[in-house]
Amino acid sequence: MTTSQHVLPADPSEIARFDDDGGVPAQYPAAAAAALRPDSADAPPRLSLSPVRGQDSFDGAWWPRTMRLADELPGLLTVLAQADGNIRRVSVNGDAWAAIPDLAGGSGLPRARVDWFRTLDPRVITAGGGSNLGRPRLRLLVIPPEAAPGPAETVLRAATAGGLTGSAGEILRQAGAETPAGDGGPTGATAPESSTAPAASP
Repeated sequence: MTTSQHVLPADPSEIARFDDDGGVPAQYPAAAAAALRPDSADAPPRLSLSPVRGQDSFDGAWWPRTMRLADELPGLLTVLAQADGNIRRVSVNGDAWAAIPDLAGGSGLPRARVDWFRTLDPRVITAGGGSNLGRPRLRLLVIPPEAAPGPAETVLRAATAGGLTGSAGEILRQAGAETPAGDGGPTGATAPESSTAPAASP
């Protein structure tokens, strides 16, 4: 993927382009400027989805505000439900995230089971099941919360264009959203570990 590291600060009309795939709520463009402020807890998730999903590349990019999954996941699940149907299972890297819940739910949605694995790339989460059943699980690239707005927006725009190919680390480094020193990579555990959350009902 070729990206420019020289990105001008985005204005609301540019940010609104993140909604090109129809996967983000209609109110997102109006709230987009607020969404880029780290102190805006009620702003919608900074998420961009590829127009074509399940094609052996990343299905989208997500820029959480923190690495506290219990705080970040409800908003993400709400947005994903509007784009791809209710999600009933989410998988994350257990060493990368804090406050990992056993179950999480978006606004008015069934609760999703949350599993964690040490072998999953820290910069990736997967989501699927529920009314998304029968379709490939979504694979989302996680932009570090501390990434500068310009590089993070570059990755979000690339996701909207379906241009997220390559490894998570390569994509983030090419955009300037992660330095080589910040390359977490897989933690090296040989066997996955899962939370002991009860199985979600179908």
